[in-house]
Amino acid sequence: MLVLILGLGASGGGAEAAEYYLKLGNKVLIMETSEKKIPESLRRMGALFVSKPEAMKAVEDADLVVKLPGVPIPYAIKSKAKRTTNDIAALLENPRTERIKKIIIAGDKGKTSTASALSSALSQLGMKAAFSEGLGYSAFHILSDLENDNMSFDVLILELSHWQIRDTAEALSYKWPRIDIIGVTDELKMPTSNTDFNAEGALLFGPWARKVIIPKSLKERLVFAGLVPKTKVRTFPSIFNPFRYRSGMELAWECVCAMGFRKRDALKAFSSYKGIPNRLELVGVVDGISFINDSASVLPLSVAFSMRGMRGIPVNLIIGGTEHSQSDPQMFMDAVKDAVSVTLLSGSLTDRLITFLRREDIKFNGPFDRMEDAISASIDTINERRGIKNTSEIILLSPGAYADEHFTNEFERGKEFRTIAESIVESRTLQRGV
Repeated sequence: MLVLILGLGASGGGAEAAEYYLKLGNKVLIMETSEKKIPESLRRMGALFVSKPEAMKAVEDADLVVKLPGVPIPYAIKSKAKRTTNDIAALLENPRTERIKKIIIAGDKGKTSTASALSSALSQLGMKAAFSEGLGYSAFHILSDLENDNMSFDVLILELSHWQIRDTAEALSYKWPRIDIIGVTDELKMPTSNTDFNAEGALLFGPWARKVIIPKSLKERLVFAGLVPKTKVRTFPSIFNPFRYRSGMELAWECVCAMGFRKRDALKAFSSYKGIPNRLELVGVVDGISFINDSASVLPLSVAFSMRGMRGIPVNLIIGGTEHSQSDPQMFMDAVKDAVSVTLLSGSLTDRLITFLRREDIKFNGPFDRMEDAISASIDTINERRGIKNTSEIILLSPGAYADEHFTNEFERGKEFRTIAESIVESRTLQRGV
């Protein structure tokens, strides 16, 4: 099969799609502005470059055109393509997901916290959950896991933004596979009549939905539109919800109960939830030093966002890693200039970043292949600067890059940071090195 990828994307989603289809033995073309943007790793696997002037011919030849999240396909391409898809549609259409339970979390706010809490609780209840975040991530990593015969899942939890609902519905020809639960966190545009198909609600809801859990304010509009029978709809929070008014956890609780788990078991499962892993996760504090795990930061811009919330406290920043697209290292500059120390993790993006740091005369530790060496260097820097003073500081892992050169993925990278930091906190002393 000939697959055309419409660009690599700012978050590397196109690269993940290309790698997935290449591993399945397909011929893959990548449309980009420059051949230099195609990572060497993909070239070695057989990916070929297609320039934009050559795109229309490639579209006509391709058996499948893969679009990037949130990037619209020009009408000229759409009209010529035999078939188009995106990451979520590709996941839902895969035969390996047919018997897996599927939960969609949609809405304006609180989707990630809801999906994360739900994933954690189901894991505690003995289910193997695959959690696909909507922001900056591609579902092709789940597809890659599914193609591995040693990997299996009991449930897929998909966080969908408004534009992802539109993209996926179109890619599925407006007919979704069975969805066991659709949960809406707050707002979702509902149709004003049974002929209004512009609203996201009209695209997401239908006979494929086994159960729907929505805020009370949406029930009347959903039932009026006739998209889902009233018997399949429940509202939240219920009066017996122990997490009422706790953003994220209240809808996650309703989803777990809707799956048939006993409330006492669900309560125990949620009791161990500590927040979104790898997203500004406070691992622990020792001798005035806070260890914060932000390993899910895979874009340079997300580092600056994380740093803005820590102004007024000295931050020892750990950054760097793998480049999945042509990120601009200059985007790191505001963040590193605000940090009191910078430590680098090795990787293809780091190699380019070093040039910028040297140009700006910014000192740095590393680069290091191992997380323990990076944390050790940060601790040594803190001890040298503090002397006998016991000031409050932060060691922040916010790489702004992917992780697959020296770690399995960003989640494994965060797990290593968490394990090492917890060991240091348990020792109750900030020693020089780890």
